[in-house]
Amino acid sequence: MRVDSRFKNCLEEGKLEKISVQPDLVKKEIDAASFDLASAEKSIKENNPKWATVQAYYSMFHTAKALVLSKGYREKSHACLSIALKALFVDEGILEGKPLPAF
Repeated sequence: MRVDSRFKNCLEEGKLEKISVQPDLVKKEIDAASFDLASAEKSIKENNPKWATVQAYYSMFHTAKALVLSKGYREKSHACLSIALKALFVDEGILEGKPLPAF
């Protein structure tokens, strides 16, 4: 893996840390993502789109955390989570992505 400078900065600043892969943590995040998605779908059916948006965001957040954890990294900032997702999955050709804004 070619190390992106923003990814390296997140590591150096302690906003991203290398950990051993812990399947129980990955599962916990996937379960949280599934719960939040189901909650968002329910909110949409109840004509509550504002709350559904918040719940959908957290579903995506927990999904991203699960992916990054599956590669042995833990994030401590939303910005570094996005940077890690790009470095570990998009730059490696596993996922498609759009350019990230500068933080």
